[in-house]
Amino acid sequence: MNDRILTTIIAGQIAGQVQQHESGQLTFTYLPDYSGAPLSISMPIANRTYGDKQVRPYLFGLLPDDDRVRRNTGLEYDVSGNNPFALLTYVGLDCPGAVQFCPPEKVQEALTRPSSTIPVADADIAARLRIGRTQSDRAWVIPTEHWSLGGQQSKFALRLVGDEWHSCQGAAATTHIFKCGISHLAYQALNEYVCMKVADACTVPCAQVAYRLFEDEPAIIVTRYDRFTDANGSVERFHQEDFCQALGVLPENKYPEYGGPAAIDIVGLLKQTERFATDNLTQFAAMLFFNYLIGAPDAHAKNYSLLIAGNGDVRLAPLYDVASILPYRDPHVTYKVAMSIGGENRLGYVTRNAIERFAEAADLPAEDCVQLMATLARMIPERFAAVCDEAVGIPGMDELRERWEEPLVKHCEDTLKKL
Repeated sequence: MNDRILTTIIAGQIAGQVQQHESGQLTFTYLPDYSGAPLSISMPIANRTYGDKQVRPYLFGLLPDDDRVRRNTGLEYDVSGNNPFALLTYVGLDCPGAVQFCPPEKVQEALTRPSSTIPVADADIAARLRIGRTQSDRAWVIPTEHWSLGGQQSKFALRLVGDEWHSCQGAAATTHIFKCGISHLAYQALNEYVCMKVADACTVPCAQVAYRLFEDEPAIIVTRYDRFTDANGSVERFHQEDFCQALGVLPENKYPEYGGPAAIDIVGLLKQTERFATDNLTQFAAMLFFNYLIGAPDAHAKNYSLLIAGNGDVRLAPLYDVASILPYRDPHVTYKVAMSIGGENRLGYVTRNAIERFAEAADLPAEDCVQLMATLARMIPERFAAVCDEAVGIPGMDELRERWEEPLVKHCEDTLKKL
């Protein structure tokens, strides 16, 4: 096999090229005159070639974590589902962030293609949600679409035009992500919606969400924080990456116990974000503490991201993909969050000493971090009750609240006693 190339476009500028060599190894090189946002923090703009160790984790991070989904998508295009280069050849035109990939001969077409959208009926959205819920290993795109989304859950992307949902064609960018939730956990999409609304009510920076039924299929609808609409109504892409990509870690190793990034690794990277370092570290502390208090076990490095501006400024992205284990708990099991706080990740075991150790590692005032945890522990039960009250009438809300509220309140009260 000859070496193959994918041109890499970032925010509408040709940035460089990814090359897959005959050996299967991947490399990335910037164009000499490129001066926009870096493809990844792990690959700063420089006159050098980055190797497989950096490129492969970055590309895999743009694709679904589930190898069955990648395999079935690969079958649609007659390529290997375990070859991120091959998959992005076909679905690389609307990835997370502002990056796009296409074969060199299609660059001008990609840069000049018109934008268009096609209305999608609620019944069609319901059908796609149903497939995601009942056949989670199905390919996640349809033939006329060219977007890609990372992560474990079944999801798809659409654009909101006025008050109607549209699929995106050509250069059009999607604005919202639809998720049906994890099928084996009752009301999981509603769980995530409540968590995100509580985070917002507690002023923890987070993605904006909505929840609704399409026919009988529930969906959490997440507004993409890596898209923005300009004064003319044009949807633009904003570059971003998750912390596995930024630290060169394959998605399969996203949990610290499998060698993935721990909180201390994220702290170390955020310290390098120059004039935004203090704000980024403070916001990360709020997100980390919120995930602990809400009982979110899946807040690994792929569920924290960075927004990267064209001038190189790096900001911590809003919180996303938060869901609590508390409604599904077994009272005889001690649950853990993905990332420890000062070396402790067991729910109910974080103390003032653990928070002070985290604060020292993050170069943040220890008392400020203790007070931040205390403030959130007091606010969350109150905000949770308010969100649930507002959601009365949503199917499953009463049952979910009944299973969730008591252990949540107890967890927050127990945490306050340990401070």
